[in-house]
Amino acid sequence: MKRVSDLLYKMKSRRSDGGESQYTRMVLFSLAGVVILMLVASLSAFLLSLRGPEQTLVPDVRRRELPAALMELQDRELNPRIQMRVFSDPELRGKVVEQDPAAGTVVRAGRRVNLIVSEGPVVDRVDDFTGRSLEDVRVELQLLFTTFDAVKQIGAVSYVFDSSEPGTILEQSPLPGTEITGFTTVDLVVSRGPDVERRPLASFVGLSYDQAIRRLATENRPFVFTVAPATTTGLPGGVVSQEPAPGTEVAQNARVTLTIAPVTNPPEGRVFGIFERELPNYPVAVELTLDAVDLDGEREVIFAMRHPGGRLAVPYVLEPGTTLVLSRFNTEVLTYRVLRQD
Repeated sequence: MKRVSDLLYKMKSRRSDGGESQYTRMVLFSLAGVVILMLVASLSAFLLSLRGPEQTLVPDVRRRELPAALMELQDRELNPRIQMRVFSDPELRGKVVEQDPAAGTVVRAGRRVNLIVSEGPVVDRVDDFTGRSLEDVRVELQLLFTTFDAVKQIGAVSYVFDSSEPGTILEQSPLPGTEITGFTTVDLVVSRGPDVERRPLASFVGLSYDQAIRRLATENRPFVFTVAPATTTGLPGGVVSQEPAPGTEVAQNARVTLTIAPVTNPPEGRVFGIFERELPNYPVAVELTLDAVDLDGEREVIFAMRHPGGRLAVPYVLEPGTTLVLSRFNTEVLTYRVLRQD
């Protein structure tokens, strides 16, 4: 008790001696220091909370197999999100094709990384085309790869005589079921139809060119007309010779060359000429039609027949301005306007 009494006495003495203000300042400074320390501690804790998890670098996992890509992301404490898509390149099957965020991006650990992974092409094996129509297969592939990138297409096509319907696929390479590991071409062997027997060729000598055309079209026999020298005698536009010669045994698709006498004086208002074109060689004969359309829109059929393609040369005597229209399967393939001087 005595010590406490002495302390109170001393404090009283200090107050009386003018030390009261100094004491107050010391208390205030102490309180301010405590507040400042608390603010610094709170700010430090807040900044540490903002810093969050440790940052990491996003690796480049494109073209990597999916398991290897997942392990690498796991090592960087990143969370993958996988989406499967169809890609035409068979070599990409099971590999990462795209990623987001991009490689080299700095992110926080635990960030989600979106991966686009290839589940392979829409077609992964060679189909069995044997026994099917070549045209049907062409259309099927065209429609299929309108939506997806092409991974296979028809390559070389060989035609052979066979009892099957013309255009039927007999053999293929690669064989059906072969795995597609890259862009693939399928070579085909296709039926040309049964080999026709040879028959003696009829004589067209002495016929006018339009009579000869009608007979040739009826027989579906391809033909080419040429004009003899101006000194040749005979009916203008009449057939003066043919090759092969009459009586020669020829196949159905054997081409006949007919030579006609020149037409030096066509009827008034008309011109003479030869319509010549080099057509594709069709593996199977197609429906070919040549029409003449005059200035009034009137249409005249010059010939309509099944034709194997190749060279075509047809004589005509028509009014200038007439349009010759060549059609295949009722679809126009070319037109030619007759001029005054040919």
